[in-house]
Amino acid sequence: MRTKATTPDLSTTSKQRSHRTEHSSLLSLSGGQNLTDNRTLAQKLCVFTQLSEAIARSRRQELRHSKRFERKLVIFVKLPLMTSCGWSFLVLLLLSSQAQAETDEKEAKADAGSESGWHVGGEMNAFYTDDVALFSASQRLSLQEDPTQPVIQTTGQGSSGVFEPFAHVTRSFQSSWGKTDLTARAQGFVFTDQTAFSHGTYGAQLTQALPGGETIFRMRYHYGPHLFLGNHGPGELRSSDRGGEYVTTHFGTAELERKLLENLTIRGLARYGDRSYNESFAHRNTRFWTLGTHVMWEIKPGIGLLVGYHYERGLADGRHNPQIGEDISYVTHYVEAELEARVTDKLTLIGGFDLERTSYTSGIPGDDFLGTRERIYQGEVMARYQLTDALALSIGYLHGRWKLSYEDEAAKINTVTVGSLFRF
Repeated sequence: MRTKATTPDLSTTSKQRSHRTEHSSLLSLSGGQNLTDNRTLAQKLCVFTQLSEAIARSRRQELRHSKRFERKLVIFVKLPLMTSCGWSFLVLLLLSSQAQAETDEKEAKADAGSESGWHVGGEMNAFYTDDVALFSASQRLSLQEDPTQPVIQTTGQGSSGVFEPFAHVTRSFQSSWGKTDLTARAQGFVFTDQTAFSHGTYGAQLTQALPGGETIFRMRYHYGPHLFLGNHGPGELRSSDRGGEYVTTHFGTAELERKLLENLTIRGLARYGDRSYNESFAHRNTRFWTLGTHVMWEIKPGIGLLVGYHYERGLADGRHNPQIGEDISYVTHYVEAELEARVTDKLTLIGGFDLERTSYTSGIPGDDFLGTRERIYQGEVMARYQLTDALALSIGYLHGRWKLSYEDEAAKINTVTVGSLFRF
């Protein structure tokens, strides 16, 4: 979570100034004082030093200026005390440092124990959509999902209610590098009226915090078996006599996320995957790779902006079989922007916009995809209300327009959603 940058506490500086004044008076003490008085004074000053070090640790966490603050602590506190009190202070300092190190180690182990363990969560969403052929792809049009999931050319295949159960389980533990999360997830779309479109996806994810606490490495695997895209219409392209179209998708994603400032985080993404179609459409089997950059900016407390861009190249088997006369190889540019605003402690509003442009790169004469382009525009608004720490409710609306360059009109989709999110 991003945290708010704070202003340095001036009380720490005033304590340093008062200590420097005290040090000046110490230097004027007579050399005739006995060793016992010096030891008593050193013990009192050692307590002050420990308090100063505690303040330093607190300020380091908030200001992230640990090295600079520690140099000042040495110059203005520890060296003057050693000069005035001698070896008695040094011995006490070593003993107190050892005790503090043991305390810090115990606190670290306690924090690690609180972050480790099993965590379970999930969602249950209900939708109503006016185009079942576009629904699944529209829901995955997102930077963290599968924004280039294919759709069938014949849209408008009916409306339906849809339920989405989603569950995940995470095992967290501490390693020598930092916190590690291992997550398994399962998700499904269950159509009430157009049951042939029902399907599920499965995945696994590894999230590793790297030393320093500012960088996170993440690996994710996605498996979407036997997704029904729809039935082709009569006389449509070269696919009219091939029946229903199905696709199975595998892809792996690697992400490196780095916190650059207190309110600015950048993420780099690389993805490689494979889409396998049923036998009638085997020439559409595609291997694809993606490169992307995401920027997360906390504009002010409670308001965050996410902006991302993906470049993707897909190569279909049809490019090696010109006798089939169809090659759906492509180049895609995808952009997403999402604004999230916390209106109250419990209410959050989210608005997002997606733009995707695909150019098909077929060079086969007579191919229906030769020189074809596709544009997708999609917007979504959502309100989320946090009922308890473990339960939130949401309501949202999505509108999208999908158009191939040879089509006269764009295909449109409207979807309303009501959902709940829970975790424990």
